[in-house]
Amino acid sequence: MIMIDGLVQRIDKKLQRFDPLWQARRGIGGLRSRYYDKTGVAKYREWRGIRDTLYDYGQWMKNLGSMTAMVASAPIPCLKGFWEYRWMGSYLGTFMFIDRLFEGYRGYELRIAHHNMHAIVQSLTKKIALVLSNDKRLGGGPLSDQMIPYDEVLPPLFLTGFKDLIPIPLQTLPEFIICDIDQQLEPYYIDVAESFGLPADVCSRCAAETGVAIDDAFPIIGKAFITTNMPCNASEATSMFQRRRVGLPDMPVTLAMIHNEPGAHPYSTQMLKDTIAFIEKEYGVTYDWDELFKHAKEMNEQNAIELEKWEFMKTPYCALVGIAESLYRLYSWASVNGQDSYFTKTDRKVLKLITKAYKEKYEPFSGKTRHRAFLWGPSAVYYTDFPTWVENCWGINIVLNMDSTMGYNQINTTDSEEAIKDLALLSEKATMRHHAVGGWENVNAVWEWAKRFNCDMVIFNDNVSCKGMNGVHAMMEEQARDLGFHFVFLEHDLEDCRTVSRRDMRKRISDYMSIVLNEQPLDPTLVDFDDSEAY
Repeated sequence: MIMIDGLVQRIDKKLQRFDPLWQARRGIGGLRSRYYDKTGVAKYREWRGIRDTLYDYGQWMKNLGSMTAMVASAPIPCLKGFWEYRWMGSYLGTFMFIDRLFEGYRGYELRIAHHNMHAIVQSLTKKIALVLSNDKRLGGGPLSDQMIPYDEVLPPLFLTGFKDLIPIPLQTLPEFIICDIDQQLEPYYIDVAESFGLPADVCSRCAAETGVAIDDAFPIIGKAFITTNMPCNASEATSMFQRRRVGLPDMPVTLAMIHNEPGAHPYSTQMLKDTIAFIEKEYGVTYDWDELFKHAKEMNEQNAIELEKWEFMKTPYCALVGIAESLYRLYSWASVNGQDSYFTKTDRKVLKLITKAYKEKYEPFSGKTRHRAFLWGPSAVYYTDFPTWVENCWGINIVLNMDSTMGYNQINTTDSEEAIKDLALLSEKATMRHHAVGGWENVNAVWEWAKRFNCDMVIFNDNVSCKGMNGVHAMMEEQARDLGFHFVFLEHDLEDCRTVSRRDMRKRISDYMSIVLNEQPLDPTLVDFDDSEAY
């Protein structure tokens, strides 16, 4: 073993000139050097040393295996899906997308990141095959009427009480996930919505979802559709357009907006009860609380492990970082929500790796982190690899993302009345609802979160089309100054890269770091580049 280690070290030293991090330290290249201009297409794979390069390539093959299994399990539906839906073609960019997410990752952070990402890939590929195999637009299948399509921001855990039904987040495949992979896709659907006569000043996510509906790009599954008003009034309008176009009986789960008010929680609890009754009527089934309890136990363990991870994140020695943390938490919470034990197993593996790295006092990114940042506000989802860029370029470790702090309460697994109350609380603290439009005290909680995780910086994502957040800019700037935080208000238009591009977002950070803080970039090739044609 010692001989092998010595041989690996000698080879790594010989080949280190191909390592973009080594090149950046010497001013002779960097992470952006290997890309074709304006694209996200690399000329060659990133060299990370023998062990990390082989591991990274092995994980690439593992994800390819999941994609192959998807097509093999449903070849005809997948072929029809590519023919019928524009968004299916965008999934071909998945491998470039993952490569870009983990640029500069080495050692523990690379392994943890791939554990988390593969959990998403294996889940998503199975879901695509399942949905296309039963999509009534493509001919339907044996499970078409056993599926419950529901709004993507409504946590599906309470639906698992229907033992023989399959909850499917309707917007996830054509909109919610794919906009992360392909920044060029959603502007098409936004234009479809606007060409239909809808105003252009609405949230681009809601506009894109509406465009998907008008373009008849939603798979048609199930007997009824569960919609919601979450997280804002624009999404409530979107639900109305979707229900008219999809044409299924629907149940609008209208949860309380300002959910901290005393009367809000009993109202939300009753909404879930009414939804259960609606599904029982439409599908002719009976709710099984024991089945719900089984899945709630999975969710409880995942939430408990999440809280353990947070304790490590408060230190400099946490190898779970950036997008590997936030994208995984967002998908596992919003789309899985206790339904898949693979995610529980992944959490256990990751926690062991985090613990091992902590005991070794391992600092991710070779200890090059200069600032610890908390990322608040709905992220520009077409720029998912922003946390990777900001670390590699400026040494800013985004310790935690706002969306990672979604409902982490435990669900009662013995008493149905207490369980439904807990499920209502989980739903109230869903994606963006609790943080962006759930009342001023929830928005203002960012400072406490930042202190809790020992951050010296807050990056506040400013969705330029979000009416709920337009009035807080000056107040947040003033509080940051009083509390002593470095603070960047980062403009974006959620899913429309034409309004505020990735390049514009990077410039905002780079200007702050170079002009205000007078710092030099870790990798000059990342400071300014054109990726307007990239996925």
